[in-house]
Amino acid sequence: MREQLVAREARSIGMLKHPGVVTVYDQFHDEDDLPWIVMELVEGSSLAAVISDEGPLDEVWAARIGEQVAAALAAAHRAGIVHRDIKPANILIEGRRAVVTDFGIAAVPGEVTLTATGALVGTPAYLSPEQVNDRQATSASDIWSLGATLYAAVEGRPAFSGGTLGALLLAVSQGEPAPTQRAQRLASILRDLLNRDPERRPTAEAAATALAALAAPQPATPQPVAAASAGTAPDLASLALVTPFPQPSRRAFLVTTSTAALALAVPVGYLLTRDRRAERPRGNHTPAPAGPASLGRPLTGHSGPVSGVAFSPDGRTLATASDDQTVRLWDVATRTPHHQALTGHSGAVRALAFSPDGKILATGGDDKTVRLWDMVTRAPLGKPLPDHFDSVWSVAFGPDGKTLATGDGDGTVWLWNLDTRKHHDVPLVHSNGVGALAFSPDGKTLVAASTQVMMWDVAIRRPVYQPLKGDSHGVGAVAFHPDGKILATASHFQAARLWNTRTRKPIGDPLVDRGAAGAVAFSSNGKVLATASDDETVRLWDVAARRPLTRPLTGHTNTVEALAFSPDGRTLVSASADHTVRLWDVALVNQSAPV
Repeated sequence: MREQLVAREARSIGMLKHPGVVTVYDQFHDEDDLPWIVMELVEGSSLAAVISDEGPLDEVWAARIGEQVAAALAAAHRAGIVHRDIKPANILIEGRRAVVTDFGIAAVPGEVTLTATGALVGTPAYLSPEQVNDRQATSASDIWSLGATLYAAVEGRPAFSGGTLGALLLAVSQGEPAPTQRAQRLASILRDLLNRDPERRPTAEAAATALAALAAPQPATPQPVAAASAGTAPDLASLALVTPFPQPSRRAFLVTTSTAALALAVPVGYLLTRDRRAERPRGNHTPAPAGPASLGRPLTGHSGPVSGVAFSPDGRTLATASDDQTVRLWDVATRTPHHQALTGHSGAVRALAFSPDGKILATGGDDKTVRLWDMVTRAPLGKPLPDHFDSVWSVAFGPDGKTLATGDGDGTVWLWNLDTRKHHDVPLVHSNGVGALAFSPDGKTLVAASTQVMMWDVAIRRPVYQPLKGDSHGVGAVAFHPDGKILATASHFQAARLWNTRTRKPIGDPLVDRGAAGAVAFSSNGKVLATASDDETVRLWDVAARRPLTRPLTGHTNTVEALAFSPDGRTLVSASADHTVRLWDVALVNQSAPV
């Protein structure tokens, strides 16, 4: 019997050439005449193990797995093959790839069944009602089993249960699945897949299409720019320059702009933050003192917009990332380049971060790679980290220096163990691109900025709470206060906000001024918050009083993309789409800010 099952599995898989089906390379008998199959090595865990180890899956990640399994089943069904045993244990997860395996009991056209009449074929909890009722398994039976599998993946428990085998089979045969608690948008698809009438279940192709639509990144809801105040006309010339880009900025979202007299429709696509110049709400702040002085001439050398900046932990080195595909290292004391630019990315470099000990620099960019650099030799540390399928917009080291979080434009966040250079089997999935990441000072929480702000428990890799409420426009930057009790967020279209991380509620009103906040950074003592704006300025705020400390810092000639304070809090650096980097002396402001 074993020989027949092995032979059947080899023939079944051999008939299929699909990325969602494990590849068979050879079949042979050993010296004891036992049959063996040489298969593709899938470096991952079964979906059953993932659910057991990681807990229930996010609806989007479950849908992505389901899409791939449904596509594999569609290929099998076109070949006349019915798997008959789809279940979590027979789906392997390798990075973001889902692979269907174990075709040993598959029904293959032209072959006699290997099971006795009336015998159950498959795993009881995932059998279709028709299989339990002693009817022949069809392609629709695989669809039911897929639904039961996805139900278990997203809910963390089977759709049907019973104290005995008989009770379980009766529940499958005649009962209804237990109501879903976590499935959210996936619930309606599960209802279709688990329709008791085989004729009313979707085909594998239709299921794959529906699951792909659910898993696809969702565009931000179009929001109107605030109406212009009396006597103030919107900057229509700059609005007319807004066009879609194939490789969007990490803070890119769809917008529809309108005024009372004119509706200006923007083509569907991603819009670069640096191109937005429409009027924003103005705060009612009293005039503030003059701002800090710029420390000499701006740092030049990049031939494209500068989208990332980071100080080394000792404050001596500044790293800058640019659309020109390079990373530059600067001596902070002399404001001169350290060495030749770091090259290797084949697209714009969007994000960078130093490890806590300063020995490693991580960078990510539009070439969909994350690269690690040795800060002593300035050489790459091994090969790029794999498994991102979109531009890498954000990178962040955990305080332990061994964990690296990386986020991309399709909403995937991987948590990497830098000792092994491997990530966990299941990513942290978001509905849109992740423009910024930040670990809490204790390393227990990871915050991801997307259309919503998600807070993740790093240890169990699950959301800690529901997304932060109060900002419907999408968030492009986040920063933790040094004590971890406050979180700052930068909204694409409104302003910066401060949040109480314990209650997860806003602290006071937004920090509103002319431009939309595009970046945020706390000083090392937590007294000052810096915000960057698309009106080409930088603002410094008294964290305790939530008011401006100085007049806006001016000098950039395009959107300010990124900010960073030096470790000693004496210097602020700003990076801009004008291709330059500026350093500001904020020592006096930082010292004078009240605790």
